[in-house]
Amino acid sequence: MLYRGGRAWIALTILMTLLIPAAGVFAGPKDELNDKKAALEKVQAEIEAHEAQAGSLEEQADAINDSMIRLRNELSRLTIEIAQIESDVRNAQAKIDDLQAQIDEIEAVATRQAVSLYKSGATETLDALLNAHSLTELDNRVEMLGVAAQQNTGALVQFGRLQVEIQAAHQELFDQKERLEGAHERQSGVLASLDERHVVLQEKLALIEAKLGEEHAHEGDLENAIQDIEQTILEKTTLHSVAVLGKSSAGYIWPLNGSITSYYGPRWGGMHTGLDIDAVTGQPIVASNSGTVILAAPYSGYGNAVIIDHGGTQTLYAHMSSIGVGEGQQVSQGEIVGNVGCTGSCTGDHLHFEVRVGGSPVDPLGYLP
Repeated sequence: MLYRGGRAWIALTILMTLLIPAAGVFAGPKDELNDKKAALEKVQAEIEAHEAQAGSLEEQADAINDSMIRLRNELSRLTIEIAQIESDVRNAQAKIDDLQAQIDEIEAVATRQAVSLYKSGATETLDALLNAHSLTELDNRVEMLGVAAQQNTGALVQFGRLQVEIQAAHQELFDQKERLEGAHERQSGVLASLDERHVVLQEKLALIEAKLGEEHAHEGDLENAIQDIEQTILEKTTLHSVAVLGKSSAGYIWPLNGSITSYYGPRWGGMHTGLDIDAVTGQPIVASNSGTVILAAPYSGYGNAVIIDHGGTQTLYAHMSSIGVGEGQQVSQGEIVGNVGCTGSCTGDHLHFEVRVGGSPVDPLGYLP
């Protein structure tokens, strides 16, 4: 308990001298940490906004897909219509071919009859039979001229009929081809609309995905930077907290600043060969003295362990979550050798610390400040 005596004030003055510099030591990393966290929050907000935008694009994609389904249905209908028109075109062409064959068959006889009418001066009759625009008009003219039963005009009348029919067939073929061309144009338009909508959608999605990829990468970089800074702060905090405890006359420092939960000596019917120092997983552990690492690996019930040789004396650090040094490595006093954990035989996070002389454990408190 503190009192207002001279020694108490001297102790308080020394403690403040040790602690006050810490604020300056950590100010830079903490400011950088705050900046990184602010940047991370900004990037995460941008990611959230772009993910929402991507969700909106997915809704647009659904709407476009619906319209594409309608367009595909229209495309199917046009395909059927085109097939029917192509069939009509073939039928019209077949009809023309048939009529042309009939014309070819009687053309010679009809020509002789036309020449005969022309020589006889019956040019009006010839014009009437050859220039009709429909079968009805031709029949009316034949009946009016009274030549339907005359044998010298029979082939000519038939030729006139075939001529009217083949003209109509050609007109039908022309109309069917126009229908076919129109259907093909509509089909091309539908296909172009499908392609255009698909391209627009893919471009938008690709743009958002690229943006999200960049932002997620930035987010990962910031998170890694934050972890590094937090680790730096933790390490500096650990070093400062150990430095506050001072150095023993034997030249050793505490590997960790924490309460002792189990001392060296008899325990549970056996011998506890070191100190258990309370800590949390991940907390850095420092070398109690400089020396050479002679073990840095899982070590029986000690779990992940490090042993440092200081020239006849060794220190052991056990139950680590991770090891930060390698065998044969030279370490300085206060250098981080690993992190607290609960590997091997343990019941909770802590550091098991031993001091050995000639390989045999001794009470670490005889070496620590």
